[in-house]
Amino acid sequence: MSETLATLPSAVRSTVSGALGDPLRLFAEPGPVYEADVAFDDDARMPGLTQLLRPGRRYTTFVRIAPTSTDAVVRTVCVKFPDAYGPGTDQDFLFASSGDGAPLHHFTFPRTRADDQLYSSLWLYLAGVRPVVFGVSAAAGSQTGVLGRGDRFEFLIGGVIGRFHRVGDIQLGSEIPQASVSFAASNSGGGLRPLPPVMFYRG
Repeated sequence: MSETLATLPSAVRSTVSGALGDPLRLFAEPGPVYEADVAFDDDARMPGLTQLLRPGRRYTTFVRIAPTSTDAVVRTVCVKFPDAYGPGTDQDFLFASSGDGAPLHHFTFPRTRADDQLYSSLWLYLAGVRPVVFGVSAAAGSQTGVLGRGDRFEFLIGGVIGRFHRVGDIQLGSEIPQASVSFAASNSGGGLRPLPPVMFYRG
């Protein structure tokens, strides 16, 4: 399967890989890891019946931004809420550079910059009983398009149809030197359940 996908144009190849559970390991690209503060808005419109997604909640997380290349490639942002549901039970989200609203949030788009972008979970989660897509968006940062300490993402939620809306923000703190942090969408709980193909994403 990987050999067949390798013959397709980059954007099509990565989109198909995402729909098949990411056999090309889109989310395995290395990149810097930052400690980051997540703050959900006090008036956020959240799906019910989840432990993590509560208006006004604040968390300390780890965020990886990859790759560091300035080539036009699909870019990823991975977020880990460590011990979200107890010791050793994390909540992870894996996002790829994408578009806003169905069907665009199912597609990956190569970009030369990490900033000024929208990133999507690509496919669906169940949040309680509601199917949703998660995302983050990065505002314009440095002239080089690199994100780092002090930069922010907006944390986004969208429905099966319609566009994303903001529910909070993520502020990047210090980079963690030589960090060894792995991410897997299957790290989930508290009323959040990744559906196939998302549940197979890891990096």
